[in-house]
Amino acid sequence: MPVFKKLFFGTLACLFVLVPLTGHAAQPDWGKASTAKIVLFYPGVTSWDFLTSDDHRLGGREITQTRKDCRHCHLSKNGELDLKADEIASGAVRMKRSHNAFEPEPAAGKKGTMQATVAAAYDDEFLYLKFEWDSRGGGWLAKSDGVPDRVSVQFNKTEPSFRKYGCFITCHNDLNTMPKSPSKKEVAADPFYGSRDRDDVRLYAYYAKKSWSDRKNRQELDKRLKEGARIDLVSVEFIDGKSVLDEGWIFDDRVLEKSPGIGDSGSFTSGKYTAVLRKRLKSTDPYGVSIKPGEVVSIGVAIHDGGAAKRKHYVSFPMTVGLGTAADIRAEMVSK
Repeated sequence: MPVFKKLFFGTLACLFVLVPLTGHAAQPDWGKASTAKIVLFYPGVTSWDFLTSDDHRLGGREITQTRKDCRHCHLSKNGELDLKADEIASGAVRMKRSHNAFEPEPAAGKKGTMQATVAAAYDDEFLYLKFEWDSRGGGWLAKSDGVPDRVSVQFNKTEPSFRKYGCFITCHNDLNTMPKSPSKKEVAADPFYGSRDRDDVRLYAYYAKKSWSDRKNRQELDKRLKEGARIDLVSVEFIDGKSVLDEGWIFDDRVLEKSPGIGDSGSFTSGKYTAVLRKRLKSTDPYGVSIKPGEVVSIGVAIHDGGAAKRKHYVSFPMTVGLGTAADIRAEMVSK
């Protein structure tokens, strides 16, 4: 098996539900589930705007024309991750044209990559994903006013750009804490954000907005929604000895909603975080994604660890999950 497969593969409200690690919620027999190691990397201020710009050199043109995906250029011949992740994290590497730092605010000792384990399984009702990674558990030990640790998963079945570029299609240079982020006053004064009582710009898909304040027209947005362009999102936070589930979606904004009554969504023990989520195979939402055995879906994973806030997290390249079929991660049919 190539090293890459060993290492690298190694939302809608109510679409995802985290499986409680305690209580009465059923879980699959994890001993029979497929497991893979994945490598996540630190992107700094790398965004969709960078990926499609001259700063990305030939890569920008290839992505603009959707000819190549991220893995095509950033995997070595031996199948290993080919990124200067450590140099990005330390602030040592700069963009080709603008000479801007990939990380203008480096944190001492920040590593460029981290590893996680993901187990995948499904039964006649749900797709199950279990994430585990080594950590000092700072979020788990922090009080409610601290910075939580968390794992977030973006999920889409039909959008070609998400399949090729993953969560980068939702990351932009004008998001909160990014280099061209507008002021809180500017955001609050914008009708779109003001009506939501917000002063921060969150993730959005590039095909739903031209910029933070320039949304596409309603007709075009509706068309893209019907095509399955909305991205499902689930996030579980660890703080103050508890885990909290957020569910939502990304399209022209990132919307998360707390899910009351679903607790114990993860744990921290012996220097390791564990989070388990389940996705109902047959969605009840008009814009939701239904998945059948034999089909493949795409996911992007982000992990905030060690007090990482806002953009300062680790991300994966897009990966595929197959229900009983070949994919980067193969989910096996199991019993509860």
